[in-house]
Amino acid sequence: ERRRYRWQSEHDGLTRLYNYQQVRKLGEAAFAGARRRAQPFTAIVADVDRFKGVNDHFGHAAGDEALRSLGTWITEVVGERGIAGRSGGDEFTILIQDDAAQAEALLQRLRERIEPITVFGKTVHFSISSGVCEANEHVRTLEQLVHEADQALYRAKHGGRNRVVRAGGGEARQSGPAGLVVVGSGIDFGRHASERCLSEIREAEVVLCLVNPMALAMICSLRPDAINLGLHYAPGKDRRETYREIDERIMTEVRAGKRVCAVFYGHPGVFADVPHVVVRKARAEGIPARMEPGISAEACLYADLGLDPGRRGVQSMEATQFMVYDRQLDSASLVLLWQVALAGDLSCTRLHAERDGLTALVDKLLRWYAPEHEVILYEAAWLPIEKPRIERLALRDLPEAKYAEYTTLVIPPRGRLEPVSAAQTPQPQPEADSPAEAG
Repeated sequence: ERRRYRWQSEHDGLTRLYNYQQVRKLGEAAFAGARRRAQPFTAIVADVDRFKGVNDHFGHAAGDEALRSLGTWITEVVGERGIAGRSGGDEFTILIQDDAAQAEALLQRLRERIEPITVFGKTVHFSISSGVCEANEHVRTLEQLVHEADQALYRAKHGGRNRVVRAGGGEARQSGPAGLVVVGSGIDFGRHASERCLSEIREAEVVLCLVNPMALAMICSLRPDAINLGLHYAPGKDRRETYREIDERIMTEVRAGKRVCAVFYGHPGVFADVPHVVVRKARAEGIPARMEPGISAEACLYADLGLDPGRRGVQSMEATQFMVYDRQLDSASLVLLWQVALAGDLSCTRLHAERDGLTALVDKLLRWYAPEHEVILYEAAWLPIEKPRIERLALRDLPEAKYAEYTTLVIPPRGRLEPVSAAQTPQPQPEADSPAEAG
């Protein structure tokens, strides 16, 4: 029983190859041994071309059979020469203690071995694309090696598929200009990450992330070398200090002449200090920098609550800013107050709600709304299997509610829109006479 459970913990049940974790575990040891002995070591990353089309047109049974067959053929071709595993989905990783030429020869034998499969009387043809990278002085860790092979696979896909592309090692990363791109992960990375966002993550030399845990895990499946900027946060630490540390961490990589992708939660330019700061700094130093938009919590809010900001207009601001400054509300419009849990926190150290701050917020809102006015506490869903939080309550009950750091207070309009009266309507002014007419 122990042997069976151990085997199951180390292998992929469908293909019977090693799973992702075991490939990395065995690969680290083999890679370290090859470096000690000054022997070549090469990584191969391969996947099935247009695998989604196989599932869509022939069903998931056909997709499973394609993966199962490919696993068998990989086992036959690799044998004891290397470490082979299923990385996830339709992607496979093969590590061999040999040079890139031998890896390409192995792939040629594998491609020759692939043949059509038959599922439920239907014949399915498929091919694979592969990326190859041999360790050298530019590629000194297994993570780098696999990443370079993955980048070569990416180029194979864009080059027409059904082919093998060899990475050029360290110099392969110099194919694009150095600079900074800031992208948004969206709120639910699995649904919201755009193809442009994914492409920037794959192609960058350095990826730095400030996203939620689910998005970070998904990004790390694409880029195991991704850097988690969330580690700069700490309990009781001033967030402004954290932001400046993150600025410097990003700019250190940018100033080193690398192609840097910084990934931020939601839309990187909405209620976010760091993305705008690093883009301005890079541009001021003559370094190309740009920001790609993402789906924000506000965009999710309109969809989940069925609200159209075009009907009444919308005022949107951070809750503490609304409290501290002389901000006036238009109660006939929709009002959004962000980070309501942190209302009144001038120290920028608190990450939880406090009753005093919420009571002060309610006191100010009572200038425009009745205590029983219905408001909504909203939190966007992080995963497709989750539902957003939509809690309706009276304004006076806000201090008793529960909050996350990212809870948004939604205040629906009250009253009706009043048209401008004739007395208030600006009247067109007569045109001034020309100098000649005036004379």
